[in-house]
Amino acid sequence: MISPTLGTTADTTPDTAATPPAPNAGTPTGPTMVLAPADPSSLFQNCQMIAYYGFPDVPQMGIVGEYDPDTVVQKLLDQAKAYDDINGFRGVAPTIQLIYAVAQDHQTADGTFLARMSDDMVEQWIGIADKYDLLLVLDIQMGSSTVEAEFPHVEKFLKNPRVHLGLDPEFVVGPGEVPGGQFGSLDVSQINAAQHLLQKLVDENHLPNKVLIVHQFLNEMITNKSQIENVPGVDLVIDQDGFGNPDQKTGNYRKFVKIDGAEHGGFKLFYKQDEPLMTPEQVDALDPQPDFVVYQ
Repeated sequence: MISPTLGTTADTTPDTAATPPAPNAGTPTGPTMVLAPADPSSLFQNCQMIAYYGFPDVPQMGIVGEYDPDTVVQKLLDQAKAYDDINGFRGVAPTIQLIYAVAQDHQTADGTFLARMSDDMVEQWIGIADKYDLLLVLDIQMGSSTVEAEFPHVEKFLKNPRVHLGLDPEFVVGPGEVPGGQFGSLDVSQINAAQHLLQKLVDENHLPNKVLIVHQFLNEMITNKSQIENVPGVDLVIDQDGFGNPDQKTGNYRKFVKIDGAEHGGFKLFYKQDEPLMTPEQVDALDPQPDFVVYQ
């Protein structure tokens, strides 16, 4: 496995002995291996992120909450190895995706419908990431808040090279709406705002590229999508979300990632709801191969 932070720091040159060469016509690459282009300083040059999703100690929100941290990590490492065994020259970056800001079905004191994870819990998981050499994604379910309002809550954590950001349009609400009462949508202006805030953080703190993950399982979940910007220092992933059968999921991936021209593709799988659960071989045969694969 490749270390999550290997060869991604903007101010350093990767160790050529440790960094896999770019594939060529004579390089075995596993199942089809149609790869999206990646920035020279991107983790995705030589890795897939393989993630587990959820909220600690809350089983119904994903696998992260079903077990104690050490067991979660061991299961994640086993799942990541299944991809490392088949993805050719690429390595894997095992990742924990935490729901940092959870949308509520009632108004909160600050008017955002969001309950945010405590700083102590985030620091606990940063410590776990350090211990096991993992990446961490902090996911924001948005509610009635904005990227500009939420970014200060996570900025200090994002200064850590291991920590990245996720945005979930599903729980965005407008006036008179409550999260869960309808499917929300996020305008591309918010996605671009997040990219520029991350770019500024990268530049000012001499950090490796930041990954920004945006969930999507309906066309209308991202409005004005054609206006997404390609921002240096940020690897934008459109993550095909939602459970279903393989035909539904791969059809959505083709639309939201390949046809829409996403910079990087993500693919979400549900251990309990997907029927049947797609295999790593099936996932890695997608065109383009997902750079981010997450299990809930």
